[in-house]
Amino acid sequence: MLLRLIFLWHLFVSGLSEILSCASSTTMPSPNIKHGALTRDPNSVPNQVFSRVSMSDPSDLEFSKTSACIFKTQSNCSFTVSPGPKLVRLHFYPISYPGLSRSKALFNVSIGNFTLLSISKSSYDNIASGVEIIKEYCVVVDGYTLNILFTPSSDYPDAYGFVNMIEVVSVPLKLYIGDLRLPIIGQINRFFSMNYTALETLYRVNVGGSAISATHDSGMSRSWSGDQGNGLFPNTEIVHFKNADVNVGSEVLQAHAAPKEVYTTARKSLILKDDIKWSLPVDSGFTYLIRFHLYMQKSMNFDDEKRIIVHIYTNSSASHAETSLIQEMGVPVYRDFLVNLSREHQGEVSLFISMQQNTGSGYSVPCLNGLEIFKLSDENNSLAGPNPFKARKVPSSASHPNILWIVFCVFITVVDVILFVIYGGWVVLSLQLRWKSYLKWKLRTTKYLPSSKDCPHFTLAEIKLATENFSDALLLGSGGFGKVYKGCIIDGNTFTTVAIKRSNPESRQGINEFQTEIAILSKLRHCHLVSLIGCCMEANEMILVYSFMAKGTVADHLYKSKESPLPWKKRLKICIGAARGLHYLHTSGMRCIIHRDVKTTNILLGENWEAKVSDFGLSKIGPNMMITEFETHVSTMVKGSFGYLDPEYYRRRKLTEKSDVYSFGVVLFEVLFSRPAVLQRVENEEDYGKMSLAEWALNCYRMGTLDENIDTFLQGKINPECFKTFTDIATRCLADKGSERPSMGEVLCALELAWQQELKSSMMEANRTDGRANICIGVNLPTTIDGQRLLPIGNSDPTPGVEFSEIIVPTGR
Repeated sequence: MLLRLIFLWHLFVSGLSEILSCASSTTMPSPNIKHGALTRDPNSVPNQVFSRVSMSDPSDLEFSKTSACIFKTQSNCSFTVSPGPKLVRLHFYPISYPGLSRSKALFNVSIGNFTLLSISKSSYDNIASGVEIIKEYCVVVDGYTLNILFTPSSDYPDAYGFVNMIEVVSVPLKLYIGDLRLPIIGQINRFFSMNYTALETLYRVNVGGSAISATHDSGMSRSWSGDQGNGLFPNTEIVHFKNADVNVGSEVLQAHAAPKEVYTTARKSLILKDDIKWSLPVDSGFTYLIRFHLYMQKSMNFDDEKRIIVHIYTNSSASHAETSLIQEMGVPVYRDFLVNLSREHQGEVSLFISMQQNTGSGYSVPCLNGLEIFKLSDENNSLAGPNPFKARKVPSSASHPNILWIVFCVFITVVDVILFVIYGGWVVLSLQLRWKSYLKWKLRTTKYLPSSKDCPHFTLAEIKLATENFSDALLLGSGGFGKVYKGCIIDGNTFTTVAIKRSNPESRQGINEFQTEIAILSKLRHCHLVSLIGCCMEANEMILVYSFMAKGTVADHLYKSKESPLPWKKRLKICIGAARGLHYLHTSGMRCIIHRDVKTTNILLGENWEAKVSDFGLSKIGPNMMITEFETHVSTMVKGSFGYLDPEYYRRRKLTEKSDVYSFGVVLFEVLFSRPAVLQRVENEEDYGKMSLAEWALNCYRMGTLDENIDTFLQGKINPECFKTFTDIATRCLADKGSERPSMGEVLCALELAWQQELKSSMMEANRTDGRANICIGVNLPTTIDGQRLLPIGNSDPTPGVEFSEIIVPTGR
């Protein structure tokens, strides 16, 4: 019979298991299930012994392995369990049992509505004999009974099903499935609910370490493949962390995510700033959950601007996503991503994965500690793939090298020595050429840079004097290009406070961004663009000097400050200033300038709260609209900031000025909601929809609940007409297609109209308070902000923005 061992005392404890073993000599009550044992030559027994079945005399281990439950008709195996997610492991030893042919073992296995696997004749192709196959699945059990249904194929009258052993292990809620919403890589602002799905484990790897047996797992009897000498991660080296330094913590999910040993080893790239890359075969037609286990020591130089970027691609598609580790430095964490391969061609495909650091990291990250890959059930609730008995194992190196292997290793060593000598000579020559190239670049750049009147050249001695030799006490912050210091430039008897941005030699933002910034800012002069005072190129340094913005960034005052929140009129004035700066960029000449990195941290505030757009390192010159009206975009690599990135630009790699409009739309809602564009974490499942500000704001707009969800400080303090004008234009900025978004001129007109509506409301309120008539308020409204003329109220011009001819067609700078 089926020997079902039910441990009632631990049914509600995560990680403890029930086991069904077919190695029983007890009489079977059901005619549909029979027990068969196979006596085999001990010399043919495979080396691997599955130790977790040893609940009796160890001499029964092989008997347990080569004994099977045979199902002649549809049969059900039931387990009494607690409700919640469960790991179900099915053990198969596909051999020909007495009186049965292996080729007739054709059957399906299902749990509830989910089909776990389907065994056909092709399933036995290229399967070595004497190999145990363990299939692991994760399903949710709603009641107290787990039913596993075995159904022999109806196409063959003598078909049968079999299983050698079944394990059922309880899993903590939300560890793999449950009330989770995970991001889909390559689909911006798209999330997938893990409530109604089942998983199949394909790979579980202890990166950089040896195999971890089920008995040493963190409570769920999972086996981890080793990663020593298998070539899975080329061009990497193994990193070791002290066991005592790794603190898994007491949180249930992280404590059960992986055993501590996983976080004591890792792999990192041999080459600074290079990616970690690997590939593994998977079945097409499914979505996959990819889990990275990561551990970053607190001593590592890794700040909030540095993120880990994950690239996932196949032969026919590519996608990427980003994740931040700043909030979990010094503790093990895991990060989940979903990749949709449902539209790939049928059959097996190679899943290529790479991890890289974002621009500007000061440490050779990322370090990858562990890897898990799961298949998700498809739209038909099926996990059945074309090769269910194919071993999903990371290849391991040979344990007993032979003479040929030794000769091969010696040959490789000799070749490596020769190549090392050649490479050393090449490195020396390369450094010499690079130095000469740098000198040539410096000469070219000096000729290319504008005259000293537009961009004066400071000496390194002057810069060091201004910053007290780059003192940390004067450090204002850091970014992708490098660090920014507060300084004081002395010109005779004049002292000028400036901001000095010094490049990081290891940053990926280098000469190109440096030249772009100088080329753009030295030619443009506008009261809402940050002013470039000068530069320094000396002793391999690249330094830019700007006018000092005393109030910092807009983000600092929205959600990074403990000071009183900004009033609405001040916020609206800041938005208008930034819009004027961007509008000037887009329309200041024959070719528009596309900023490409519009965000609240790149909008600076002066002493009088005047807004200025900054950081032009990623800017691009748009097409010449005076020559052709058909060339409307620039084809380029996707660059920008997560949360502000134009989805059309991301999909098509075609950059237009409407990409800036989308980013500015996110900024407008950021000002209204006083929260970042992307939340790094949320506490409750119902808040997952709020992670992306753009997605959440659009949803609130459609539901008519914007006024209920904005910054509580602003609720009830904005004139309704002004609020509608502001939110309408911000929503239009976030249109999915660039052609449906307004121009910056239209955005500017709408914001100035909102300003006038708010101002009119304030003056009417003041007159009512003073008991005066208000019939002439429209006539008495100020017509300027910061000395710049406003669009009159009631304007019906179909070409908004033309009134600002001094901005759109500048006659002088």
